[in-house]
Order: sequence, then structure tokens, then C-alpha cells
Amino acid sequence: MAANEPPQPPYVLLFEEAAPGAVPLLISVDDRGALPLFDSADKAQTFVDSTDFGPGWKPVEVSGAGLVAVLETCRGQVEYVALNPPPAREGGGMHVEMGGLEELIEAFQASREDDLFGLGGFGQN
Repeated sequence: MAANEPPQPPYVLLFEEAAPGAVPLLISVDDRGALPLFDSADKAQTFVDSTDFGPGWKPVEVSGAGLVAVLETCRGQVEYVALNPPPAREGGGMHVEMGGLEELIEAFQASREDDLFGLGGFGQN
């Protein structure tokens, strides 16, 4: 992901229940609160299977608008987004790509402003 560009779909988050207003899984990476965001349900499932968060967490694909809504509800709870965090390992020592929550919200808002006709980038040279 280039600076100031949001990740590309699909957007997969982990939820205990797929219902309006449900709170996604939030994690701590090096003592920094983060929302794990995946680009596939398989990666999300592999991650959650490697943890002891419990059996109720399931990957849920959300739309771009749905992701922005979730990001906005996470304001004040976490400051970061963890992109495709790898499966947990004993002893830790893994690299996790992190981005700022506010910066990601701003990148999504800017990408929408650049798409004046709602074409999602189609027809652009």
C-alpha cells in the first residue's frame, strides 16, 4: 500500500457476530491497539485459529463504505490498523505492517473525492 492510498478490496475483518453495530476484533501489537484488516477470509481465519481469542470470531467481508464505518467506530479505541497480521507464534518476533487509523480514514475519503462519478476508478487513464 503506497502512502495515502487505502488498501484494495476485499476487506475482511473478524467479528463474533455479523450484525449491524457489532464490534470487530481489536488486538494489541507491541502495546499499540490495532484493528486487524485482511485481504482474504483465509488469512483472517488462519490468524484467528492461531490465537486464543475463542471460537466465536469469524471472518466477515465488508464493503469499502462498511470498512470506513467500522474504522470510524474504532476511533478512540485504537490508533492503528494491522494489515494482514501473520498467525501468532510462540515467543512473538513477527513483523506486522501497521498504518494509522486516522490516516486510513483520510485516504478512503480522499479516494472517494477523486472518484467524482462513482466509477471506482473505471475509465481513468
